[in-house]
Amino acid sequence: MSLATFIITPLELPEIRITIGKFLDCSDLVQCLYVCKAWHASFVPLVWSTVSIRSGERYPGVEAFNNHSHLIRNLAYDFQPWRAYESTHCRNVSTLHVYCDWNDSPVITQYDELRQLSITGQKAFIDGKITCWKPTNSFRNLSSLYLMAVDINLESTGDFWDLCTGLESLTIRLTSMADLPSKSMNFERLEKLVLSPISRHSFGRWLDFITQCPNLASLDWCPIGVCTPVLRDMFVSQLTKGTWRKLCQLRLRKFFASDKQLGKIVNGMQHVKSLEVGRCTFGPLSSMALRSHFSGLRQLKSLCTTYTGTGKAIIPEVLGSCPQLEVLFADGLTTEDIIRGPPWVCERTLRTLHVCIIIPPGEDMDHQQRLVLERISRLYRLEDFGLIYGNHGVAATHINLQLGKGLEHLATLKKLRHLLLDSSNYMTKADVEWILDNLKGLECIRGSLRLGDDSVSLAEMVRARGIQFIDWP
Repeated sequence: MSLATFIITPLELPEIRITIGKFLDCSDLVQCLYVCKAWHASFVPLVWSTVSIRSGERYPGVEAFNNHSHLIRNLAYDFQPWRAYESTHCRNVSTLHVYCDWNDSPVITQYDELRQLSITGQKAFIDGKITCWKPTNSFRNLSSLYLMAVDINLESTGDFWDLCTGLESLTIRLTSMADLPSKSMNFERLEKLVLSPISRHSFGRWLDFITQCPNLASLDWCPIGVCTPVLRDMFVSQLTKGTWRKLCQLRLRKFFASDKQLGKIVNGMQHVKSLEVGRCTFGPLSSMALRSHFSGLRQLKSLCTTYTGTGKAIIPEVLGSCPQLEVLFADGLTTEDIIRGPPWVCERTLRTLHVCIIIPPGEDMDHQQRLVLERISRLYRLEDFGLIYGNHGVAATHINLQLGKGLEHLATLKKLRHLLLDSSNYMTKADVEWILDNLKGLECIRGSLRLGDDSVSLAEMVRARGIQFIDWP
């Protein structure tokens, strides 16, 4: 027998086929099913690993779904079309997304391996009389729960909060909670918490709940109503006394902290990887506190002027001192801050940059723009770039993306997918054509394309290239 008889190609190995299949979309996977029996056996689990039964989409037949339900790992469905499938036991689903209408009451009791559950409704009503939140085998492995626009009524809250004691991640958005957990409950397993509810419970009640989560590493909280200085001090006090010793990612919206409060917040965190405190100004105290975290800082978002008490902007220092920085939202930079500032140590890590850049009067504005955009052109991993309009008065002159003024430098941004342009940006047809011809990876442009009556035609040019354009005046 010839040795050639035993020679096989890589695609004859099931492990190779499965590895390749993980990089194919659903239509390509389906085509692979028809090559031969061996390929069919390798690719069927990948085809059925993720199933979506959403209104307006093409979804599988009931019989095929029943025959392959044991292969489904990720399932998403609208409650109404799901009724034809709900008798099927999908025992291996680990991730489930449920989309509800006004009067739907999903009963989730048939997923033995469920780890991640997401329920999104148009104010979907979760009836307390059904067993949706009852501790059952369906929830014994649940670690992550996401709720959007859901009502949890009084009869359900006890079971709901009991369920939450076993979670590692909890997100509550636009959701009405009839009651919050008793102070005796402990949510020590929770590591990530996102809160933007619509319940009328007080700031203090929600803060009590957050203090019952001592092992939080990530907190995203949007308090309801006006956040007064007294209320802000209540949160700062809990943080500084070590209530959340593992906290390293913090987002506080509508918080309006003072420089002193912001400094205490930063000092109260042992490690700061991500920070966003809505509408706050970095002053000397908060800037000093932040410097000790530069080496590990990955995300910094602040849409207000970021100047220290000496008039020196902290953002150039961040760009020059944070080697792991991936996301930066900043306002109040001048071209001089960038041109005369230190080299950016985050050139190979920064993926998202939204910034307001002002050109001081009396300078060679075109030359300043070219130097600034040349610096930005070195951000080779940049995927999302935005020029935002700050609160600096109508007389302030902002950076524009125009040929001859530095736009051509941005040809190096090969990974750029999202571009945000503020209302002060004026572009010609040639500018837009250059962007479309040179930024090949672009998927979406948000903002304004302003050139008098040509604005509509510029937007049509973008859409004609298959790029999404979202008009944002």
